[in-house]
Amino acid sequence: MGRTGFIHDKLDIKFLILYLMERVAGPVDFATLAELTFCDDGVAYFDFAESVAELVDTGHLALEDGQYVITDKGRRNGKICESSLAYSVRRKCDRN
Repeated sequence: MGRTGFIHDKLDIKFLILYLMERVAGPVDFATLAELTFCDDGVAYFDFAESVAELVDTGHLALEDGQYVITDKGRRNGKICESSLAYSVRRKCDRN
């Protein structure tokens, strides 16, 4: 049985993570970031974990004392890619 939801690949997961991180009030730990990201049923855990690591490796997120923060690069690229997320996903994120 396939996953439901709108997010199905790592690129979309990265867009979603950047979208969420732009909207959180401050640094978040891995568990909180996971909880926020799983707002879409299509997100697979291992793809999520790899996406977070890749965003840190590419300088979109920074990991400081076990807390993730979005970088200026992440903010710039997140804004560019924001429209690639399904409208229903963005609305669901904005409500949470």
